[in-house]
Amino acid sequence: MADVFLSYARATRPRIEQIGDGLESGGYSLWWDKALNASDDYAMVIESELDAAGCVVVAWSAPARQSLWVRAEANHGLDSGKLVQINLDGSRPPLPFSALNHLDFARWRGECAGTPWSEFDAHVGALVRGEAGRDARVAPQPPRGPALQGFGKIMLIGWIAIAVAAVTAIAIALVATGGMTPAAFSAFALAALGLAAILLALAAFILIRISLASRR
Repeated sequence: MADVFLSYARATRPRIEQIGDGLESGGYSLWWDKALNASDDYAMVIESELDAAGCVVVAWSAPARQSLWVRAEANHGLDSGKLVQINLDGSRPPLPFSALNHLDFARWRGECAGTPWSEFDAHVGALVRGEAGRDARVAPQPPRGPALQGFGKIMLIGWIAIAVAAVTAIAIALVATGGMTPAAFSAFALAALGLAAILLALAAFILIRISLASRR
């Protein structure tokens, strides 16, 4: 039975072969689906290898998000306390895996030194050796910018709109009392209308950005 079970989407196999070579050169025995034979009961073999492995490495990518097999293997690794996650292309892993730590391999080109490989190797080695103190599965995700941070800009736009409305009300009062000519008020009203259109466009743009960010 292997030290490391490697889970990935077939479309990313060239990248996975590099990672597999790196793990094997580091002294780990490895199991992945290329070890399957046509006559094997795939589900039974995979479950047996997942149970036996000391570490389950899941390589997330856009295709992996869509794979039921990758999700099932990731769930098994998480439930058994031996999950290590890497990210090949910056795609957000599906829930609940996006709430757990993953290592960024998007710019990794096969070097087995430095970041992120040294951290990856440390996590894998700790799990294979049974060192619970280095368990990588529950480390919190490095902080991201909050998906709703754009609401601060929406609030600023709202305050500007309130100020424009207040100045407009004052201008109307001045026209009513003779303090401003109708011609001057018309020019002011056109300027206020233009500013309101700009504010509305900015607010719509920010809301669209917030909506897209919340789906990542």
